This record gives sequence, structure tokens and C-alpha cells, in this order.
Amino acid sequence: MTFAAPNHAVYQEKTNMMNVRKFTLLASLTIVGLCGPVLAETAETAFITLGTNSGPIPNSKRSEPANLLRAGGQNILIDVGDAAAWQLSKAGVSLREINNVLLSHLHFDHTGGLFAFISQRYQMIEASPVTIYGPPGTKALVDSITTGIAAATRGGNNMRGFLQGGPADNINVTEIADGAQFTIGDVRLTAARNSHYVATLGGDDPQAVSLAFRFDMPARSIVYTGDTGPSEAVEKLAKGVDLLICEIMDPEIALKRVGANRPGVPKQVTEMIGAHFRREHVSPTEAGLMATRAGAKKLVLTHNALPDEAIGDAGKAISQNYKGPFVFANDLDSF
Repeated sequence: MTFAAPNHAVYQEKTNMMNVRKFTLLASLTIVGLCGPVLAETAETAFITLGTNSGPIPNSKRSEPANLLRAGGQNILIDVGDAAAWQLSKAGVSLREINNVLLSHLHFDHTGGLFAFISQRYQMIEASPVTIYGPPGTKALVDSITTGIAAATRGGNNMRGFLQGGPADNINVTEIADGAQFTIGDVRLTAARNSHYVATLGGDDPQAVSLAFRFDMPARSIVYTGDTGPSEAVEKLAKGVDLLICEIMDPEIALKRVGANRPGVPKQVTEMIGAHFRREHVSPTEAGLMATRAGAKKLVLTHNALPDEAIGDAGKAISQNYKGPFVFANDLDSF
């Protein structure tokens, strides 16, 4: 994946080897490649954006939010949007190679693929353990999924029901909160509560937690914001990070889309949605500011709610506030 410095930038649309449209920022200065000798993507360290859509509405060009961190022999699945298992297969990773899952929060666009992930492991009689980390409510979610799977295997519904082991076997759940620190292999993880629920009724409840994650590895550091709005906590988490993976949305474009698709939505609901878009998501300007305040060396934009025609203006807004290299991720990009 190629990064480019934003000075005097124009956008050029091109086709990659997967025939997926992507936008690479071309510049009159240096073009910095993540596959170069510094902070190189290697077999030991790669962050793969499996799904880059901003859910929950299905998008023909982007899969629902899911990511894969490959580091030190570990494969860590980060968020499990719908079709995450399918995207893993495209990335050449089997379900049995996933022993750790992180959920940033429990919105359906980030958890919709969890039923498939767990049920397919069960169907394949996968004996390897998997630990699912997530905010409060994760255990109840996983318990409900395994209960649902068991219901579909009773009697003659599925031969798997007659074989040894249940759908909850080999699944461990660890609920985490703001400030949690733990290690997975050579990866040191730190979680920080972000601002994704600040405008949501009940969002200040201690059980309503949306998390950003920092991954510190021997060769590089990565921060994944998850879904968030402007957040000092996320900026602090991302201080000096090598690679910042940040969500992006244009609130006004998104609101116009809602109005066009749902013209009968009551004003009160529209105002609530507007507050959600403006305060609980990150605009292009705010993405640039967040990266600058954090001192991030490189910036990747994902959870992308922008129409193709808005990418150029979004890039300009980012470059006005962030002078480092950045790129808009597509599905299956590797950084």
C-alpha cells in the first residue's frame, strides 16, 4: 500500500490487482510506501482492512467493518462485521488460524459476522481455542449466539448435533474496559474508551463502552480508533503512533442521504441522527486534526461513509490539518 505526502495533491483513480477501486494521493514531493524499508509490512506485521464500509447499510463495494492484525505469528481479528469470515478467506486466512478476536463495541455492523464466525468453527469441529475480548455485554452476546446455534442443531436438523462438543466449547470471553492492558503474543494492547456514545441516550452508563485499541509491537505501533467522534482519550492513546487507523464520515452528506432515503423521518429522529453523525463520528477535518494532535506518522481512513465523488474534497480537508501521508483504505488493503 502506497502513502503519499499531501502537499499540492490531486487524486487519481486507479484499479488494483483485485479490481477494487482505490484512491491514491499523488504529490509533487516524496511518495512514502509502507512496503519500504521503514515500518515495512512483513509476514510478521500487517494490518489488513477486511471490511471498510460504514454500516449498517450493505454496500456493493465495501464489506462491513472488520480488520486483521498479523503480528509475530498471531492473527487477531478486530471487529467482526457481516461477511468477516468470507473476507478472511479472501485474505488467505482460515478460521482455525484466528485465536483472538477484539470487539471495539457492540453495534451490529461490527458484530453481525460473529454468528457465522462461531457457527462455522463449530460446524467444522474446530478444537482450537479462541478468546473474544470486548466491552461489557460481550459475554451476553456470545452466550446468546451459542444458544441460537445449539437450537439449530437439535434433532435431525444438523448432524453436528450428534457429534461431541457444543458451540460454546473452546470459546473464552474476556470483557475489558477503559485503560485495560494485556498481551497477545508479542503484541501489547491498550484499550481506551472513545466518544462514540457521547450523544446517545444512556451513553454515559458505565456499561455502555466503545473502545479504541493501541497495538505496540517490537517493530511498530498501530492505533485503531474504532467508531468514535473527536476524542482527547483517543489522541492520548495514539501519541507518537506509527500508524493511525481512523474512521471517517461527512455528517452533512450522511444526513442528506438519510433525508433522501427516508423522507418521512420525524424531525426529532433527524436531530438525534444528526447529533450522532456530528459528535460520535469523525469528519475529514477532525481526522486530520486527530492525527496531527497525536503526532501520528501515517494515517489510514476506514469505516468510510463517503461517496466516491466526495473523496477528493475529504482529502483536501485532511491535508489542511495533517501534513503527514494518508490513504483511504479499501477492502483487503494491507498496511
